[in-house]
Amino acid sequence: MKNEHLRLNQSANYIGVSLTTLWRLGETDPSFPPKIHITNRCCVYRKSDLDAWLASKEV
Repeated sequence: MKNEHLRLNQSANYIGVSLTTLWRLGETDPSFPPKIHITNRCCVYRKSDLDAWLASKEV
C-alpha cells in the first residue's frame, strides 16, 4: 500500500478548508494529524491520516 503525502495546499483542498483553517486545526485540535516536516520550509500530511481524521468527524 502506497502512503501518499499531500502538501499543505493539497491537504487543505482535500479536506475542504482554507489554508488558514488547516493551520488552525493543526495548532488547536489535538485529534488532527501532525504534519510531517520534510525540510525547514516543506511540510506534508499523510493522506491516510487525513482520511482517518475525516472519518472520525462523521456523525
